[in-house]
Amino acid sequence: MVLGEKDREPHPLLDEQVLRRVLTDISTSAAPAALGELIRLLASMPDVRDMDVRNTARQVFALDEAAQAQVRQAAGLYLSNAYSARSVRYKALGQDFHAFLGQVYDLLMSGLIGDFTIPRDDPLRAEILLRTVRTAAGEFKWAAFDYQSLSPEAWRRAMSAYRLALSAGVADLPVRLREGRESRTTVSREFARLVAMQCAGFEQLSPERIEAADKLMRFVQHALRLTGEPLEGSQFSVDLDGFERPRRLLNLPEAAGTLRFFRPGDAVPVLGDLAGSVLLPGGHAAFAGTNPVEIGAAIAHLNRQWGARAPMRQYRRHPMRGEVSLSTGLGLIRSLISGEAQFRPAPAWHLVDASRDGFCLASRLFDGEVCRVGTLVGAYLGEWGTWTLAVVRRVQHSERQGTSIGLQILTSGPRPAALDDGSRSWLGVLCDPVVRGRALRIVCEPGFTGLGGRLFVKQGPRTVKADVEHLVARGPGFEVWGCKVR
Repeated sequence: MVLGEKDREPHPLLDEQVLRRVLTDISTSAAPAALGELIRLLASMPDVRDMDVRNTARQVFALDEAAQAQVRQAAGLYLSNAYSARSVRYKALGQDFHAFLGQVYDLLMSGLIGDFTIPRDDPLRAEILLRTVRTAAGEFKWAAFDYQSLSPEAWRRAMSAYRLALSAGVADLPVRLREGRESRTTVSREFARLVAMQCAGFEQLSPERIEAADKLMRFVQHALRLTGEPLEGSQFSVDLDGFERPRRLLNLPEAAGTLRFFRPGDAVPVLGDLAGSVLLPGGHAAFAGTNPVEIGAAIAHLNRQWGARAPMRQYRRHPMRGEVSLSTGLGLIRSLISGEAQFRPAPAWHLVDASRDGFCLASRLFDGEVCRVGTLVGAYLGEWGTWTLAVVRRVQHSERQGTSIGLQILTSGPRPAALDDGSRSWLGVLCDPVVRGRALRIVCEPGFTGLGGRLFVKQGPRTVKADVEHLVARGPGFEVWGCKVR
């Protein structure tokens, strides 16, 4: 089949030597430059002329495989700079690459429909559909780094690829994506992983744990399945006719119809077996380069999300109104609480609801410094004129609806204090009243204290001793230590 009009020049990458040279340049370039070049080449694909589906697919497959190492490198660069302005560039490269690649696979799928020279059971058909679904999963991970959902276009494309694979009878046809490797995968398996990702609650994870969860789902991919029957253990469903996102089932339907059912319970035992080996010295080879603590936390999170019972709030939330100012950075928060700061951030957020241990805020803006799960924030509640210290636990963002964040309260009465271990002094924030014999939580920058340490806590004219007993929480730029006042 010919793609496009016939009065244009063939795409230069049709030449084998040109393609080989381009692939060599990509493999030897740094990730930002390589992905920028790949995006340019993919953007020109819809303009190719005099090229049939088979040749176009061969060209795109080569570019796709050449990009995988660069995409992994870009993800590492993004995570290393996840809390700085530089991360925006890496995220844009990763997300744009998958978006343009998905558009090209969409073009190839359209070509498959009208090209009767390619048999229904041709492995080429299965590989095009498989790579379409896999690209949507890649696009979703990069969107999740900014707490966005998979775009409707990418989800419809992946759903269409899965439906075409089912109708052609190639959904379970094993495909080898890379020469020289024995591992194979199928369209059904890749689509099940995409469904699993959307049921994983990425909005509750830091970027590092989103990356860890993605690696985990690749590792347990063999245990991720969609079934046509509502069997016991089916926790989520997908309607193949409605292009709707996966939904958690409250009750099993009597008839399946066009539904497919995701049974995460098959993967939970695999995650349980993996949890022990990941934390051992040397870790697990499949997760080399990933912090074992993040892997362990991601496993615990997936077990909760995929459990037989849906995660539920501990306390009831009540509708609330009011304007809220948010600040990040322990140093700035401390100066604002003490009254030493010369300014207070504008009230860019408003209350949606609140409970005993947290509250939900909304805004039309997306603040990259605030909108990261695990970030410590100081919240100034304007109507009450008080400061609250909290940690971001959930973030959701969309261009249409704006941003929503859930905060877990550390303390509603933070107080600045001077800390001293006998050899050096620094500033921190107290979360609890200072009472001899009682527990006291102290927030400070990482590296200033540790387990078994002793501190002199000075608040105003009063100084007391405290023993550091355990780590309560840790995040970017802060630690919360549990102490006992002597």
